[in-house]
Amino acid sequence: MSEELNERRSDIRDEVKFYMTKDIVSVSNKASATEAAQTMLDTGRGSLLVEKDGEYVGIVTEGDLSKRVIAEIKKPIEVQVESIMSHPVVSIESNKLMVAAFLTMEQIGIRHIAVRENDKIVGMLSIRNFSAYYVRKFSKRYK
Repeated sequence: MSEELNERRSDIRDEVKFYMTKDIVSVSNKASATEAAQTMLDTGRGSLLVEKDGEYVGIVTEGDLSKRVIAEIKKPIEVQVESIMSHPVVSIESNKLMVAAFLTMEQIGIRHIAVRENDKIVGMLSIRNFSAYYVRKFSKRYK
């Protein structure tokens, strides 16, 4: 087997848990779109989990705000997150490979996916996290 092919083989460092964002940011299902947008701005996130009665019931993203509030000329302060969120929360196990996460996201057409361990959400993976992964994975080949 060629050296380049060996370098491309998956190893434990290719698991989702090494690239996910670990601190979870959420909003109440009753929060307004304005509150969600402000939370995204304050935390530098492109998505927030939506919480209801202590459980994550959906996800709201920058895309949701853009397509379901701004494009429809709704008043963001009057729109509740639960009316624009995507649900249920799509997730992947933390020990799955990044390529599996990428393919799942591509197949479903999403840019954010929750990461779980033992049926508990422990982080988030966004399309941005793939930059760090690909830099680590392929940069050593070009040195």
